[in-house]
Amino acid sequence: MMGSNKFRVFIMMLGIAVGVASLTMVICVSKGAYEEVMDTVNRQGPDLLQVRPGTDKHTGLPSGSREVVSLIEEDADAIFQHVGNIRAVSPVKDRKEIEVKYEDKFTLTRVFGVNPVWSEIRDFGPLRGEFISDEDVSFSARVCLIGQTVKRNLFADKDPIGETIRIKDVPFTVKGELQWKGISAEGRDRDDRIITPFTTYTRRLFRDIHLTQIVITVEDPDKMSKTVEDVRTLLRERHKIAPGEPDDFAMRTPQDLISLASEASRSLINLLTGIAAVSLLVAGIVITNIMLASISSRKNEIGIRRAFGAKKGDILNHFVMECFLIAIMGGIFGTILGYGGSITLSVLKVAASKITLLALAASIVSCAVIALVFGIYPAKKAANQNPVDALRA
Repeated sequence: MMGSNKFRVFIMMLGIAVGVASLTMVICVSKGAYEEVMDTVNRQGPDLLQVRPGTDKHTGLPSGSREVVSLIEEDADAIFQHVGNIRAVSPVKDRKEIEVKYEDKFTLTRVFGVNPVWSEIRDFGPLRGEFISDEDVSFSARVCLIGQTVKRNLFADKDPIGETIRIKDVPFTVKGELQWKGISAEGRDRDDRIITPFTTYTRRLFRDIHLTQIVITVEDPDKMSKTVEDVRTLLRERHKIAPGEPDDFAMRTPQDLISLASEASRSLINLLTGIAAVSLLVAGIVITNIMLASISSRKNEIGIRRAFGAKKGDILNHFVMECFLIAIMGGIFGTILGYGGSITLSVLKVAASKITLLALAASIVSCAVIALVFGIYPAKKAANQNPVDALRA
């Protein structure tokens, strides 16, 4: 059949390839999402706690949302002074889509106002140059650090340190370059940002008093749950929230980050899983129908083999092996397509993906199962052909 019915073989391989490609993408996306989340958690550490404005239903709002305001700098100070198990606290302000200019170039980016300890908390130090100092905060110095995306947009290959950029038409001296950070679990470019001293941000750029978030590191991550409750109790008292009323803030732990990223990728994984399952089922049905149709055109071949001493088992094994080889070839082609699709999803930033040999192993196993489950019935029918009737066909 493989040599004389190339079109039938192609259709069988194509059906399997589509299902295997979907299965491969499911595995690669799942692996990529898991590794990205764990990498993010490892970078930030298991001791990071973030407090953002908004009730629990606003937990997913991006940093810098202007929809909810509830946190102020004094809240951050109170947490550091009155809550146990706290190692460091930094208030954070930021706004996105802020125009920044350098000579005849400009870009829109996110601008942050932070304290020096923020670098330690978020593991976000300079690649070159120096980070913000306590002196910069004390004097509201017009200095900044730029992310690698901002550097590329404004300076290309030129050394930015010591150069003057204009943020909202206010001149700032570039003090350093931030480390490469890549894409966050929420799909945000973490290199597209500028860091300024907290007081400079507040006094020279944006005069609102409300914070985008408060970032905290705890002394003992095993006591994170208690620390979360202590922070919640303190902020509810400070914000005069009555019993039974919802919080006007939301807290995020590393475990919450894992859940958030898992939820974001789950819908895509479910879609691909459904496509893979349906495609593999359809591929199996196509294999069965094509093999049954081919039996009638190969009756004479079956009769001749039986006349020369081939047993039923030999015919059965022959047809199953043909089905198996077609399934494996379709599986290899589908795996290549799946790898290509996974890379495309990653490049387009639709989902993180990780090329893994597990996908190839799963493809081989699934193809073997398809060959056995959907090929055994046609193979048995071919083996049970009456030799005399087959020779007359």
